[in-house]
Amino acid sequence: MAEKLDLIVIGGGTAGLVTASGCARLGRRVALIEKHLLGGDCLWTGCVPTKALVATAKLAHQMRHADAWGLEPYEPKLSPRAIMESMREARRITSRHDDPEKFRRLGIDVIFGNAKFIARNEVDVDGRRLIAKDVVIATGSRTSVPPIEGLADAGFLDHASFLDRDEFPQSLLMLGGGYIGIEFAQMFRRFGCEVTVVEMLDEIVNKEDHDVIARVRQVLDDEGIKLHTGWAVKSVRRDGAKKIARIENKSGESREVTVDEVFVASGRRGNIEGLGLDEIGVKTNRSFVVADKYLQTSVPRIWTCGDIHGGMQFTHVAAHEAVKLVRNILFPGKSAVVYDDVPWALYTDPEVGHIGMTESEARKQLGDDVRTYKVEMADVDRAVVDRMTKGFVKFVCDAKGRILGAHAICTNASTLIEELVLARKKKMKVGELAQLVSPYPSLADAVGKAGAMYYQNLATSWLGAVGKKIAAWSQ
Repeated sequence: MAEKLDLIVIGGGTAGLVTASGCARLGRRVALIEKHLLGGDCLWTGCVPTKALVATAKLAHQMRHADAWGLEPYEPKLSPRAIMESMREARRITSRHDDPEKFRRLGIDVIFGNAKFIARNEVDVDGRRLIAKDVVIATGSRTSVPPIEGLADAGFLDHASFLDRDEFPQSLLMLGGGYIGIEFAQMFRRFGCEVTVVEMLDEIVNKEDHDVIARVRQVLDDEGIKLHTGWAVKSVRRDGAKKIARIENKSGESREVTVDEVFVASGRRGNIEGLGLDEIGVKTNRSFVVADKYLQTSVPRIWTCGDIHGGMQFTHVAAHEAVKLVRNILFPGKSAVVYDDVPWALYTDPEVGHIGMTESEARKQLGDDVRTYKVEMADVDRAVVDRMTKGFVKFVCDAKGRILGAHAICTNASTLIEELVLARKKKMKVGELAQLVSPYPSLADAVGKAGAMYYQNLATSWLGAVGKKIAAWSQ
């Protein structure tokens, strides 16, 4: 006999955990089903472990360039096993937030096993039957392996499989110049690896502002990372301990790259296998579940949340969606998920923070009515004293100073961007940011300087207009 519940959540990553705990705290009977470990990709193979490695790589880089701080430069002795164990310890400490017992204390029935729909409101978990009014699909995503000739036979790494290793390759071909690929490329390079990045598109991290892309490219080039944009990997073959990749550009030019490892970071696919979605009529698009702006699937009372619906695939977005989903499941009416004020970050060194439109996107909509205000970190005292001047803060605004987008490339840009997210969300104009009082010295000084540029430009325009009138009167 099937057990009756109010809600079944399939998937124990960020989206599933926030949804399950939110509903449980509001008195609903909830079952949470997970195949492996609670915490999902973010905890085990994504954000947490990779940023721990990025932190180690940054310190190694600073040690090599310690003369910038008046210290003797030093080549650190890298122990891959020790570095990886340090990462795993950081992951272990963080995992306490996703302890199954924490959620069981909320009254959630945490079940480890394989879930499959038997009917619209009925799920089987390895022989255990559950029935609920609402079901949430939050099974996440994984690396999408491209159909490249010989790749499977030659073998490859991705962000998940690499984290199980205790060694670094001496040379590596990064397949993909998106966010995962570029973060790992810089990290591997700082761990002493020769890195070549191959990206099919004309630019790396192509969702960023063109000024940001140019600066990231400069940083990577300065560190000796080879970038091939507009190229594609056509085949991979083994040659003893080495792997030889044939790459080709849009003009048909071909060359071979010999490396120790190939790292796949060329996209994501949803985890929909084995769920029985076709049998109950849940529409999918390629490997992702189709959902509307309320996170409702094609079948009533079956919802989706997080990476699995193929939207913005970030942990903070999954959590944001889950909060909306709890509201839509439990309360009358529906509230659409709006992504206009959702930021993201690229965790290179320096970091990149992004909110809203790029300059190119804004000009496509508004043409010449777009204004930009850009402050180099070399002109920000805190960046100078920290010896971290490779970057800038840039605002993209309309003619009235309304913030269409903001972009930061600097130390801790993922934190600095939050001030700009709030400003945009509260519909502040860029000039108002000049009136904020920030501690001195701080990186936030860049924000105030950018705001001041709005008034400077306004004054220049006004004085220019007055000057023209005076000239006209004197004639």
